[in-house]
Amino acid sequence: MRLTRQAGREAALEAAAFGAAVAELALCHGHALLLTALLVATAVLVLSVFGFRKHLAAVYVIGGVLGPVAEAFGVSAGAWHYADPRFLGIPVWLPFAWGLVSVLTVAIAATAAKVTQP
Repeated sequence: MRLTRQAGREAALEAAAFGAAVAELALCHGHALLLTALLVATAVLVLSVFGFRKHLAAVYVIGGVLGPVAEAFGVSAGAWHYADPRFLGIPVWLPFAWGLVSVLTVAIAATAAKVTQP
């Protein structure tokens, strides 16, 4: 394993973006529109900093659709609920959170793969 300077920078950016998303969710969950705007802004920043690539945009959209669809099934089955459901029992910000976390997961996995290569 070798952590190059570039991989270290990427890992730091990914950790910062993940931390920002978690902080946004923790601090603004009661303010749906503000949280939505912050998550969108963070996603735009992440896609810009990581170099906008079509596959990351596709990951964002797919994660932003499939994650909430799966959650809607859980909500409709009574497994959990959200305090401010707007559509299908989920809050308006949830697709944006899923999209952002999906992109971060792919980015973190790519960096980890670089670091773990011999």
